[in-house]
This record gives sequence, structure tokens and C-alpha cells, in this order.
Amino acid sequence: MMGRRARSLALASLVMIAPTSGQAQQEAVPPAGARGEDLYLAGPSVDVTEDVAGDLVAAGGDVRVGASVAALAIVAGGNVAIDGPVGGDVLAVGGDVVLRGRSRDDARLAGGNVRIAGAVDGDAIAAGGTVRVERGAVVGERAWLAGGEIVVAGKVGRELRAVGERVSIEGTVGGNVEVAAEALEIGPTARIEGNVVHRGPREPRIDPGARIGGRIEHRPAEAPAGRRFGVLGLALLVAALFATGVVMILLFPRFTPAAAHTLEADPWRSLGLGAVALLGAPALVVALFATVIGIPLGLVLLAGYPVALLSGYLVAALFLGTLGVRRLGRPAPSRGELLLGLLGALVVLRVLRLVPFLGALVSLAALCSGMGALVLRLYRDHRGRGRAEPLAAEASAAQRPT
Repeated sequence: MMGRRARSLALASLVMIAPTSGQAQQEAVPPAGARGEDLYLAGPSVDVTEDVAGDLVAAGGDVRVGASVAALAIVAGGNVAIDGPVGGDVLAVGGDVVLRGRSRDDARLAGGNVRIAGAVDGDAIAAGGTVRVERGAVVGERAWLAGGEIVVAGKVGRELRAVGERVSIEGTVGGNVEVAAEALEIGPTARIEGNVVHRGPREPRIDPGARIGGRIEHRPAEAPAGRRFGVLGLALLVAALFATGVVMILLFPRFTPAAAHTLEADPWRSLGLGAVALLGAPALVVALFATVIGIPLGLVLLAGYPVALLSGYLVAALFLGTLGVRRLGRPAPSRGELLLGLLGALVVLRVLRLVPFLGALVSLAALCSGMGALVLRLYRDHRGRGRAEPLAAEASAAQRPT
């Protein structure tokens, strides 16, 4: 299973946990040290029905993991369901995400609707329009949640932190609770061993039947909604970019890493070519529209331009993530480690975007260099001077001293 140094590259941004309880306790979980062949799947509908001996990376319209995964599970799709036990981390993004199985390590979940109905043994964060820790789910350590509506009906072993519009606590929390929300409700079945700190415009509503072991503190706050949900917006944007990157790597497993390596081998040429493409494509579209006869081709270029921008940005992020993984002592990273590196790079790039001038400059450089690397790689493949080598060969080539 992947070391913590490599996993930490994905950043401690979103973490949610749930230890064993009820049905989840009875599942046969793969040994923590088990490791075998990795599995990579992509398609309109993906259903994992056979046990995976190593890492699982899956993307599709609907993705269901019904079997056990021995190590890391990275899943992206329109609807994501993880029903089987996972021996390592769980990273899942999608429109609807539900975790009914058990993760022996951390779980990072993001989507339109996120539900935790099983168990997670490590740390995690969940972000979404709606986030629920269902009754019967158990969070073994810390739970960091962000969403429009958050409901915690299960058990949280340590601290709970939540940022949202409405937060409801109906379960058990073994430590402190910190909430920033318009409305906080603590129901009659709530059991909180630590302190409760609420930041919001209104006093929290606490049922007389709730048991709170520490102090209750309300700190009036009237921060604008945009500021309060800045972290949520950042998390969802990064999740969407990461899901797109996963799909790119799965659909083009040789070309995508090869384009990232092209950026490493020819950074200045990639940057210059990308700048020309970034500025020249809109001008070419306008020129084609002006000729009237060139309107169909102009429409094609206009439709493809945003796709090229997104692909270039993700190629640059993959390049940065690969460098980061190597610096953590993984000279020949696996595909799972590359995806974690991609996630870490995307988070770093979005955080840098908050820095005036510097963030915009870094994002522009990443966009131009990534687009240039794509164009350069396509040109070389077309001319026959280079082919998209297998991922392992690209990683080995990148290790050679320059």
C-alpha cells in the first residue's frame, strides 16, 4: 500500500472517517499489507464484481465497487457507490457518492450528494451540496465536512468540524465540535463529549435531551456566504478537475503521461508554443468567421478550444504532481501515485490562485505550457518522431539526468 508521504501529497484538505459498526463490521476486509496487481477501468458503466489485489482506479458514468480492494481506491463518475471493503485510502468524486463499505485508511469524498453509510478507519474530509453521516456509520477519528446541508447521525470518534448553510447533529461525537453555519441544530439523540463552538448569526438550537460534556460557545459571525463557502467551492472545483484528469489518464493511458513528460523535456518550447496557441486560436476563429465559408471549421475550433484549455491545464498539473511524487522518494511512481500527485498539484495550483498576481501568473504559465506540450506531442506523434511510450517507460526516461 502507498506510504503516507505519497498520500500526504494529496494534501490534508478533505477527510472523513467511520470505524466499524453494525453490518460494516462483519465485512471481510483485505489485510492492510496485501498488494498485488492493480486494476484500471473506464467506461459508461463500471461495475467491479471481482476482488482487486492492488490499487483500483475507475471512472465512468456510473461506477460501483461491489468487491474488495486490497489497497488504494480512486473512483470518479456521475454516480459512485463503494459497497465493498477497501484496504487503503478511498478517493471518490462524482455527482452522487455513497460509501457503504469500509476503508481501513482515509476517505476523501466530494460530490453533489455525499453519504457515509459504512466505516472508515482513518481521517477524511467530505464536501458536497449535501453531506450525510448516516445513522449506524462510525467515524473513528476526525470528520471535516463542508456542504450546503450537513447531517451527522452516526458516530464520530474524535473531533467534528463542519462548514455549511445548515448543520444538524443527531449522533455521537467523542471530542470537540466546531461549526460555522447559518443554523446549527443539536437533536435529542446527540451525545457530545467535548466542547461545542458555533460561529454564525443565530444561536444554536439545542434539544433538552442532548448531552454535551463540555462548554457551549456561540460566536456571532456574519461573514458573507461567498467567504464562508470559499473552501467548499475550492474543494468541488478541484474534485471536478481531478475527475476529468482521471478520465484522461484512463482513456489515454500512454499519451497523457507522455505529454506531461514532453513538458519536462521541452519546457520553454512548450511554454512558447502554448502561448501562441492560447492567443492565436481565438484570432483564427474570428478570421474563419469573417470568410463565411470557414464558419463550419471556426465552429469546430471554437468548440474544441475550451477542451484544449482544460486538457493543457491538467497536463501541466500532472507534470507538477509527478515531480512532487519523485521528490517524496518514488523515482518510478505507479499510476495510483501519479493520480495522487495530480490531486496534490491541483490543490496547490488552486490555493496559489488566491495569491494576487502570483497566482494568476502561475495559472497562466501552467495553462500555456500544458497546451504547448499537448500540441508538441501531437505533432511528434503525427510526424512519427515520437510515440506515446508506456507509462513505465516514460517514468524511467524522466529519471535520467539532464
